[in-house]
Amino acid sequence: MTNYRLTPLRDTSENKKRIMEHMRNNMPSPKPTSKRNWMPALIAVFTLIVAIFLIGPSMYQALFNKQDFTIEKVVFPETAYDALNNSTYLDESNEFIYRTEHGFYSFNVTSKKETLLVETTHWGYDYGVSENWLVWSQPVENEEKLHVLNRQTNEVQIYETDYFYGIEVKDDTLIYMGLTSIDGNSSSAAYKMVDLKTGEIKELRKLGGEGSNSRPAINGSRIAISERVEMERGMSTVITVQDYKEIKDYGNYTVPYKSVQNLQLKGNHVYGYMWNEGDDEPFIGSIDMESGQFHAINTSFEVHDFATDGEHYAVSVQRGDSNTVWLYENNDGVLKRVSKLPNIKERLVKPRFTEAGSLVVNGEGPDRAMYLIRFK
Repeated sequence: MTNYRLTPLRDTSENKKRIMEHMRNNMPSPKPTSKRNWMPALIAVFTLIVAIFLIGPSMYQALFNKQDFTIEKVVFPETAYDALNNSTYLDESNEFIYRTEHGFYSFNVTSKKETLLVETTHWGYDYGVSENWLVWSQPVENEEKLHVLNRQTNEVQIYETDYFYGIEVKDDTLIYMGLTSIDGNSSSAAYKMVDLKTGEIKELRKLGGEGSNSRPAINGSRIAISERVEMERGMSTVITVQDYKEIKDYGNYTVPYKSVQNLQLKGNHVYGYMWNEGDDEPFIGSIDMESGQFHAINTSFEVHDFATDGEHYAVSVQRGDSNTVWLYENNDGVLKRVSKLPNIKERLVKPRFTEAGSLVVNGEGPDRAMYLIRFK
C-alpha cells in the first residue's frame, strides 16, 4: 500500500495566474489582416490612359486595323477626275492607262512619267488595254469602228465589225459584244473574239435573253457573261462561264434576281451585286462553280459598291451623308471588317482588283490621288 501526501496550495490566486499564463502561451496567434495596396495598380492604369491619349491613332490602328497590306499613293499631273475614275492599272508594267478628250495616256508609277499613247478625236468610257494592245471605239463617217493600237509598233488598225458594247482585252485577244441587224426590223447579239495578231474573228456566244446589267468578267482563260431571262417565277439572270480559248461552256448558273451588276470571276467563284425591285437593299452574291451553290454574303450594313479577289473584299459603306471604302474578309458567309484604311484621310471610291490581286481605289481629296493597295 502506497501512501500519498497531498500538499494543499497555499495561494489559490497565484495558481490561477499561472494557469492563465500557460493557456495564453499555448494558444495559436491570429494572422494579421493585410491591407491591400491599390496604389501600384492605379498608377499603371493612369499610365496606360496617358499613353493611349498620346499615341491614340497608332494604338487604335494596331488594335482594330489588320495591317497585312501596303498602300502606295499615286498623284497624277493635271488630269481630269473622270479620266482617272475610268483608268486601268497594269501590274506587269506598273502603269495606269486613262483617256482624256485629247487621247490615251500612260502614267508610269515608278518614273512618274506621263506619255501620250495615241491622239483621239472623241472621248468615251469603253476601251480595253493590255501591255501590248489598246482598243477603243471611235466614229468614222458616222459609224462606230474599233481602233486597235499595237503598243510595240505604234501602228493603228481600224476593224470593220458589228461592235456595239463591252470592249475587253486579254493578252492578244479582243472580246466585244456585237449587234447584227436582221431584215432591218430586229437584231441579233453575240459576244465575239478577235485575234489581235492575225485579225481572225470568231463568235464566242450568241445572246438570246433580254440584255444584261453587267460587263463580262474575265480571269485566266475563263469569261463570265450574264443575261436577263424571263422564267415562270419572273425575271432571273443566267450566268454562263466559258473557256474562251477553247470556246466551250464551263457551267451555267441561274440566280433569281433581275439585276446582277459588277460581275467578278475569282478562282472557282462568280460574284455579283444583286437585287430585285422591291428588295430592301442590294447584296453581294456568290456562286460556287464546282457545286453550283449560290450564297448571299451577309453584312450588317448597306453595300454601295464592292470588289473582291476572292479573299479580301473592298466595300463602299455608308459614312455620314456619303460613303467610302473599307476592307473586309468573308468569315463563314459574313463579312467582318479588317481595316478602315485609317492612313487614308479622304473619301475612297471605285474599288477594283486587278487579276494579279492589286486593289485600286480613287481618292477624292484635293490632289485626286489614286491608291494601290497590295496584300502580303
